Amino acid sequence: MRNTETSERNELSQQCAIGIARSVRCHCDAMDYIDQAIELDESEIRARLVKAWMLHGGRENTVADAVDALIREVEERLPSTQSYDTQLLAALKLSKAGKSCESATALEAMLLNDPTDLYLHKIVQDEIFWLGKSDWMCAITEQAAPHWQIGSKDYGTFLSYRAFANEEAGFYDEAERYSRMALEIDPTDIWGTHALAHTLLMKGKMHTGIESLQELSANWGHANQMRHHLWWHMCLFLLETGEHEKILHLLSAEIRNPESALVKASPAAPIDIQNYASLLLRLELYGLDVSEQWLTLADICAARVNNHGNAFGNIHDMMVLTATGQHEKADEFMRSMKSEYADRPGDVALAYNAVGIPVCEALIAYRGKDYDTVLKTLGGLRHNLSLIGGSHAQRDVFYHLLVHAAEKANQPELRNIYIRDIERIGFCDVPNRAAYQSRAH
Repeated sequence: MRNTETSERNELSQQCAIGIARSVRCHCDAMDYIDQAIELDESEIRARLVKAWMLHGGRENTVADAVDALIREVEERLPSTQSYDTQLLAALKLSKAGKSCESATALEAMLLNDPTDLYLHKIVQDEIFWLGKSDWMCAITEQAAPHWQIGSKDYGTFLSYRAFANEEAGFYDEAERYSRMALEIDPTDIWGTHALAHTLLMKGKMHTGIESLQELSANWGHANQMRHHLWWHMCLFLLETGEHEKILHLLSAEIRNPESALVKASPAAPIDIQNYASLLLRLELYGLDVSEQWLTLADICAARVNNHGNAFGNIHDMMVLTATGQHEKADEFMRSMKSEYADRPGDVALAYNAVGIPVCEALIAYRGKDYDTVLKTLGGLRHNLSLIGGSHAQRDVFYHLLVHAAEKANQPELRNIYIRDIERIGFCDVPNRAAYQSRAH
């Protein structure tokens, strides 16, 4: 009997460890392993915690009840003594309460005790990513770096997290070096590929980006929605080289293929909506007619008007609602967001009230061709855009909109100011980028 129990415990531990490893590496089957670990043992704690973090990581109100249920199950099973799991639970509850800064601080403290815990690196980077605090993100990975041994287990994956943190903090040469090192160790490293794509975009290496992603794309079959996001990155490079027809093809072939198992399983996945909507807005600002493509997300975003877990994501919902002429839904969306976060404390509420809601107002003004309001509203908060999280590459679409509005409003001085802003953010060779060449007419 004891041997049977030991065997079952080993299988449980193995299933959970595999699920965590796959989650860290952006594999699409990570949740399957976590669910199997839970099924193997009704008393299992770690797998329930990891599942709760995975669900919460989507920043969706639709999974809030499921996360709450998992938290209750963990609390019922958790010993009263202080442990790794009690700290992980405390950080989760802080994050779920909208206190992302406190949550990330708790995770950072855990990393001080074990700087080579790759799972902690993943979830703390996720938390800080949505805070928009790139310097903090970078400081955490750099503090941990001396504790890693070259050639040790997970070293390559750590390099990919280190690369992304350095890229967002503006250390592009370091970021490119670390991402290429990670990919040399493992060419299927999704986060390493992601970091490299970001870095090459910021450095203005468009053709290198296209060639690199094309070469690596054969390795993305195991990935979760990140595979769609990597094709989105490919399209950012293609925008700069003017290959618009190829982008339109990739929109339905890779970024949101209706036959994709991932799209069928999660048709309203926030990252997929963000990829698709932001790319359509960019194409539109480049002068392309994408009115038919906008309709792809019309019903999906209309059903999300009361789903407010992430300001950055909701802004992209508003892009779709306004582009498809769903004015009543857009108004309902605004009322719902304002009501949800009117009197709430925390980082998530700050992101909505200071940036998310005003940017949505600017999108409504843009569709009404009220460019002065776009400039006043979006222009007035542009230096606070990082509060909604996301990357420099993702938030760049708002500068596309500002530059376009300045041209339409015949405000060349403002246009020049925005161009200088983009350069200060860290984009290289801005005046020569296709995105910022004048289209005034």
